[in-house]
Amino acid sequence: MSLRRICVHVDDTATSAARLRFSGLLARQHDASLAGIYLPHRPGAVHAGQPESSGTRYQMEGRSQAALHAAEHLFKEVCAEHDVTGDWRSPFGAPTTILSNFAKAADLCIVGQPDSPGGVAALGVDGIGDIIVSAGVPVLGLPHNVTLPREIRRIVVAWNGSREARRAIGDAWQLLGRAQDIFVVGINRAPAGDDPSLADIVRLMEGHGLRAKAVSVRQDTEASDGVQLLAVSEEHEADLLVMGAYGHGPTRERVFGGATRTVLKHMSTPVLLSH
Repeated sequence: MSLRRICVHVDDTATSAARLRFSGLLARQHDASLAGIYLPHRPGAVHAGQPESSGTRYQMEGRSQAALHAAEHLFKEVCAEHDVTGDWRSPFGAPTTILSNFAKAADLCIVGQPDSPGGVAALGVDGIGDIIVSAGVPVLGLPHNVTLPREIRRIVVAWNGSREARRAIGDAWQLLGRAQDIFVVGINRAPAGDDPSLADIVRLMEGHGLRAKAVSVRQDTEASDGVQLLAVSEEHEADLLVMGAYGHGPTRERVFGGATRTVLKHMSTPVLLSH
């Protein structure tokens, strides 16, 4: 499926502007429209166990409205700069539920790294996990404190033979098709050698004209899979890491597994996650 509609979560964090500009550039490159969603922070009625004074509440709401207007202005500016069609929304409500429902009408949902600095509206790890699991579309997480790539040319793909890993490849197909180099990484624990499906998935990509290479990582340390994937991404100077978000149990803690949490918390390159 081609990318025709990209949605981006815009917030009041210090990294939101860079995320928005990256999203506008990606939309232009894929001839897609850009949908921006801002989830306003509505101050609660209770602060530190005591009801807020009317003056304090008024000041907080004023700051929230100012942040909203600034975000909308930047969104329109970015759409004009990249000559893409823009659609802006700023509904009140439960952030993860609204964003998940909004993302269902898009081909890709872009969010910031969990707990980005400088604002009160950043999504946490569990919030992004809920979106990944419930939206049904790939979610692209962008790191803070790094320069985002202008083009996605080098991609690392995490492969473990699972349904989620294969789904992630399908969800990232349009991005993979534009890449110059693709590194399909399998973390090998079997004493008998590499998982044969690693070579098979590389052959599939090559059959579609993609320039792919298998990379086998021996898991002979105590580092988690997430740490290994981050290290391989940095080693190959990747512009994007593609991986499935998966687990082995019925609870969210297990469905949204440890490797995914590690990557989201410590990412130094954009990460596309699919469930």
